[in-house]
Amino acid sequence: MSLSDDQIQKIIARAQSSMNAAQHDCAALAAGEDGVLVLVPGFVPAPERAIAALTAQYGKRVQLVFLSSAMFTADETSSCSLDWATQKNELVELLVRAEHAVLLAPGTALLARMGTGDNAEDFSEALVRRILWGKAVDVLLDFEPPKFRRDTYFARLAEAIDQLTSMGFRFSTYQPCEGGTGNVCALVTEREVVEAKQSGRKTIVCAAGAIVTPLAVDTAKELQIHIERAQD
Repeated sequence: MSLSDDQIQKIIARAQSSMNAAQHDCAALAAGEDGVLVLVPGFVPAPERAIAALTAQYGKRVQLVFLSSAMFTADETSSCSLDWATQKNELVELLVRAEHAVLLAPGTALLARMGTGDNAEDFSEALVRRILWGKAVDVLLDFEPPKFRRDTYFARLAEAIDQLTSMGFRFSTYQPCEGGTGNVCALVTEREVVEAKQSGRKTIVCAAGAIVTPLAVDTAKELQIHIERAQD
């Protein structure tokens, strides 16, 4: 079915109106300096759980900025959309003014690129600048950072998260579904035992066939941490 010139012009007008409204909303966000700016780079699993986690951590002043077409609605939450390619200044202004900045549910590929500093053409460049300004950037993941350290993609992802943490990014997680196994380790080393002690946990749950290093066993005995294997 072909469209008439009049129909095409109406479609363009509606699209332009929506774009202008989104830009206006983001300008309104930029006017406030006490909110929590949440950048949404793509698809968010279980967005209602993500919003609940954000609200629990920061209160109800959460402001969503969508950076892709993957958008969702959230009751009583301000939101707008920005195009990094054409609205760099607007995003930087938001990051300058925001009391808190959060990157919500970034994809693994994005994290891997950020960890290696490959962000020259990406909005994450602005996040790195905020770190350089001496301001914090939080990252809310929808998974626990992987612990498996062999030569796998998970290992490279874990290294990227470690690198970003050393740069000043602060990571936390939310569970998008019930009964997840994100806390079950495939490899337990001394590091996992020490982290468990530091976080106040008394038990490490690992997979039935997980590798547990001898040093991890000795450290667990010393720190009184119980290593428990999950049932198949």
